[in-house]
Amino acid sequence: MKLIPILLPLNPHLCFSGREFMGKLFSVKIFLVMLFVAWLSAATSAQKTPTAPNNETKNPAPVRSIHSMGKDWTVPLCPSHFHDSLSTNGIAGPHDQDVTRPTVSKSYPAAITQQAIAASGKTHIGNYIVIVNVVVDTKGIPTKLCLQKSSGYGLDAAAAAAVPEYRFNPAKKNGKPVPIRVPVEVRFENPEIGMVAKAGTGQPGE
Repeated sequence: MKLIPILLPLNPHLCFSGREFMGKLFSVKIFLVMLFVAWLSAATSAQKTPTAPNNETKNPAPVRSIHSMGKDWTVPLCPSHFHDSLSTNGIAGPHDQDVTRPTVSKSYPAAITQQAIAASGKTHIGNYIVIVNVVVDTKGIPTKLCLQKSSGYGLDAAAAAAVPEYRFNPAKKNGKPVPIRVPVEVRFENPEIGMVAKAGTGQPGE
């Protein structure tokens, strides 16, 4: 049987040399390798979902009041995360067991500002609350103050000036004083009502 060759017309746009063919093949290989690496990276990230450390305490990120003024801006905002533990930074954290809470032994008055009084007359808001976080050391002295809840009108600065004058019965673990982070709530009310300040009762680092 005799084979008859069939000649097909060649499209000049589809014709390329052996070198061009190898170049295109190499480009395809590179693309496939990059695609595989991207898929592998995504699969690895999905398997290794990060988890929060055992000593991490999360709080809503504090926001400074739009009514902040003057010295209010000098009070540092608290971070949204604390990483307290006796084994890491020496401050009792939420996962340290058998730690008693500190109690206030002496408070210090903080007066409501005239700006806050004037604003309350316009907004009919009778009182304001400022919350600061402090580390109560082994002697019951508050340190490392930061602002957790801002009210502005000069009240943030007033609370930040008053709370360092507080004194506490320190937290204890196995009968020994230990540092601990606590929230301190300062409530400001109209003069005819008065002002009350009290230590927070939340968990360490709140």
